[in-house]
Amino acid sequence: MRFLLLYLIAASLMLTGCEASFNLSTASLSEPAMSTAVDGNTKEPLEKATLFPADVKTLYATIKLKSAPADTAVKAVFYYLEGNKQQIAEDTVSAEGGRYLSFSLNPPESGWPVGRYAVEFQLNNEVKERVEFSLVPAAGVPVSQGFPTAEKPQAATTPAPQPAPAVPNPSAPVAQTLNPSGEPPTGNVQPSPPVQTSNVPAAPQPNVSYKTFRDKQFGFSFELPENWSFQTIGVNSDYLFSGPVGTPETEISVIVQIVDTQKGVVTSLKDQMLSLLNQFSQMTGAKIASKSQIPVAGQDAPFFLVTYPAENTQKQQVSFGHTQLGLEHLPYLLLISYSAPRDIYQQHVTTFQHMVDTLKLTAPVKE
Repeated sequence: MRFLLLYLIAASLMLTGCEASFNLSTASLSEPAMSTAVDGNTKEPLEKATLFPADVKTLYATIKLKSAPADTAVKAVFYYLEGNKQQIAEDTVSAEGGRYLSFSLNPPESGWPVGRYAVEFQLNNEVKERVEFSLVPAAGVPVSQGFPTAEKPQAATTPAPQPAPAVPNPSAPVAQTLNPSGEPPTGNVQPSPPVQTSNVPAAPQPNVSYKTFRDKQFGFSFELPENWSFQTIGVNSDYLFSGPVGTPETEISVIVQIVDTQKGVVTSLKDQMLSLLNQFSQMTGAKIASKSQIPVAGQDAPFFLVTYPAENTQKQQVSFGHTQLGLEHLPYLLLISYSAPRDIYQQHVTTFQHMVDTLKLTAPVKE
């Protein structure tokens, strides 16, 4: 097991706002949000979201202050939630009146560590509002391996240290191997020699036990949480993985679609991914958040991130997050997706990251 997410970022916070008068004496905070832009005059968030690609340059945490007397203290405190909760930046301002306040957060030169984050807004040292958000992988962003300790959080203006070689995690749980039938293998099972493996450090998953899913016929395997299950769906018997029934994880869908290029009319992986992207772009309310390539199993895998409205298992209309990536494993194409309501998507994005990081491609075995 190799590490991807146990890194603290260096960041800077700048506060700007626009002034307004007030008539009341009781201060309050409302409308907490994260965005990639704010209005230059009012500081109102313009592009609100909770999922951001890791190549984003600046994030803005905004809050609306109302009816504040002079010298009202407003603080924004940012946290990285992977592993142990770590405070990464904070700033306090004395404000008055009614206006939006905008706190900007910038990554170090080494880029954002992916995973879950949160910002808490305090009014006179009491937490009043909180927003969670997530950074998801993007191509071309170096993996951060830490940074020189500074007395105060500040923008990264010096070159980031070179990543250290990844090392195995001695505390990682031993993975149990499953056949596609879901039953433990019998006899002396010898795994097929790996053809390709991921060169991305594996995401740490504290307090999570894993098992290995392996399909010898199509030649791939990866680790998934011990309590997850799967079923085959559709006419092509694609794999659907999800969490335990009765838990929020049952809302998660990780689908592995296997396309046989030797059967029927099959275009290239590029065309397959473009077709999927076009399908999402035509959905009402869908928004393409990011598209690029990431290294997976020894190749540059195309991926895109999209959000869209859909019904959850409770028949409620909510916003979903969806990551789609594709791999060539000739004569097959593997189309792998991860989707869930956005709050659940954010909470478990590192689980999917771990599945991708542990993905291995082996020589297919004909039955």
